[in-house]
Amino acid sequence: MPTNIETFVKTLESEGVDAGRKAAMKIEAEAREKADKINAEAKEKANQIIAEAQAEAEKVKVRMNSSLQLAVRDTIFLLREKLSQQLKAILKSNVEKALNDEETLVHVLREVIPAYAKAHTENKLTTEINISEKTKSRLLETSLRELAHSLKNQNVQLDINYNLAQEGFEYKIEGSTVEVSTDSVTSLLADMIDPSLQQFLVKAANDKD
Repeated sequence: MPTNIETFVKTLESEGVDAGRKAAMKIEAEAREKADKINAEAKEKANQIIAEAQAEAEKVKVRMNSSLQLAVRDTIFLLREKLSQQLKAILKSNVEKALNDEETLVHVLREVIPAYAKAHTENKLTTEINISEKTKSRLLETSLRELAHSLKNQNVQLDINYNLAQEGFEYKIEGSTVEVSTDSVTSLLADMIDPSLQQFLVKAANDKD
């Protein structure tokens, strides 16, 4: 009987230890499973956050590139406008000096007026030259008298006025008017130079892309 009791006690102890070990293993397995689940969920959430951050970063990059391109375009446009204005100012200053110079103005008149008059010599004509009062001088008046005499031989009568608002001259014949003034010559020269400037700036803009 005692032996049976001892055996029984040992059996209980053994079963208790086994039961405890199994319970502990079960708890450990459940804990590990929960930990793995939590870890997997955390990784998935982290990947989702990273993906969202990357997507937002890409959107920001696209917006920044678009804004940068617009800024470059606007800057080049503004630069072109400023350069064009500076160019016209420089041209206007030099043209004004040239047309205000007696010898230059006389030379232009001698070259331009006879050429236009020659193209209209079929009938007797009256042509008009209008010059600024500021450029009126003895040299100019002498040259205009010589020009009037030359045109008279071509059957063209020349009338001279001194009421042009700016340097240069205005020439009228057969209902048409030819203006050689500071503004008209500056505009012509600017239009001739400006396309080259525009091509340069377009190339500069393309190099930035």
